[in-house]
Amino acid sequence: MPSPVDAAPSYVWAAAIPVAGSRIALDEQESHYLTKVCRARAGEGVTLTDGRGALARAIVIETGEPVTLEMEDVQQLARERTATWLVGAPERGRADWMVEKLAELGVDVFQPIDTERSRWAPSEVRLERWARLARAALRQSRRCYELSVCPPRDLAEGVADAAKAAKRYVADLAGTPSGRLISHAAGRTVGLVGPAEGFSTGERHRLTSAGFVAISLADGRLRTETAAIGLAAWWSGGA
Repeated sequence: MPSPVDAAPSYVWAAAIPVAGSRIALDEQESHYLTKVCRARAGEGVTLTDGRGALARAIVIETGEPVTLEMEDVQQLARERTATWLVGAPERGRADWMVEKLAELGVDVFQPIDTERSRWAPSEVRLERWARLARAALRQSRRCYELSVCPPRDLAEGVADAAKAAKRYVADLAGTPSGRLISHAAGRTVGLVGPAEGFSTGERHRLTSAGFVAISLADGRLRTETAAIGLAAWWSGGA
């Protein structure tokens, strides 16, 4: 079974992957992507994932609406490392790009956090858009685990939930340079990035008490979205 990187040229998503020998009809969006964007034809190979670790080889049987695939081989891929990113609100208009890149880098959970100095504006439409961006990034990066997007929650709740993580890091210009820290620890890693306005003094003390290691990602001050992606790239590169 090939890795996602070595898979067939076309890479699509399905809510559920049937057993080898079965056939599946793709939904409207994936059918359009496969035929109009990938320009797949009958008889061509396709790689399929459910975003929850299943990876399958399939053959295009029919290219109508919907596209029909026949499963050739199905495998469930396990992971030793997972990542949850807690991120404060960046400056307006920058979150979409951040979510897309976190998904490409293999982060599992994107958790927006509200802090003393900044809160995310509630928006179901925005969460739906982020989910679409995460799905597109799944295809682009040929991963088999999809980024899960969560509604905003308070920093204290996110920190409490991170207590059982194997590693906990907070982006901080004054922290230990990333090159001196090991990023390939097994288990769950939690990365934390403050909002554009930064953390309060009380929040910083709370993070230190909760075991978050301050990590410096550059020799200059980074925007929230840049720090979140830089931290994710550091973690992903240690796989």
